[in-house]
Amino acid sequence: MMKISKRELPSKVGAALIVLILCATFIRLGFWQLDRAGEFQELQKPYIERPIINLSQVATPGENLSDDSINQIVRFSGRYLDQYIAPNQEDKYGVKSDWVVGLLEVDSGGAILVVRSTSNTELPSGDVDITGRLFNRQFDDRAGKSSLQLSRIDPALLVASYDQKLFDGFVLAQSESINGVEIDLKRPELDPAKPNVPGYYWQHISYVVIWWLMALVVLFLPFYQVSRKRQGYERSN
Repeated sequence: MMKISKRELPSKVGAALIVLILCATFIRLGFWQLDRAGEFQELQKPYIERPIINLSQVATPGENLSDDSINQIVRFSGRYLDQYIAPNQEDKYGVKSDWVVGLLEVDSGGAILVVRSTSNTELPSGDVDITGRLFNRQFDDRAGKSSLQLSRIDPALLVASYDQKLFDGFVLAQSESINGVEIDLKRPELDPAKPNVPGYYWQHISYVVIWWLMALVVLFLPFYQVSRKRQGYERSN
């Protein structure tokens, strides 16, 4: 019978810890891929519209948007401070055009970018009531930036130009009204944003199998080595 000496004991314990850590890592990676497969399946389901709520319930000036707040239809009111052109924007139909984007000071505090129209229009004066869908900021430039032009629809481009905090993302206006009177404008249309989960459902499932097989292999190897040593010991005796 093989015995473990006191000198071998620390190395054996260290090897066991390494095996356990590797097994736990591979199992965790398998569960992560399983979650990704579940997320991918969720994306295939039709989008369910949620009730309209106040902007302040889902967004705070100076803070990043949460995942749950994106695509939410919100209502708010305030006064426009400035207006910009965002060139080379693409709508849900694949049509590219220049969008008119206003920066509105919200009555409850902060300021937010509002996509207003696909044609040039003057800023309305006074309080404006707005209803629209909340989107995440854009990350890729579509044009150059100037004093009247935004390279992308991103409040980070305007942080240095205004004293108050800006809301993250932007609102695609569905309606604007002053004292109950609707402002008639040609507005761009966008489908609700979809989170991006790379790959395919069965691709993620195959990775689950691979990671868990790796965990089994790592767990099996020490027993295999012990078995080989025992067979060699028995043969020598």
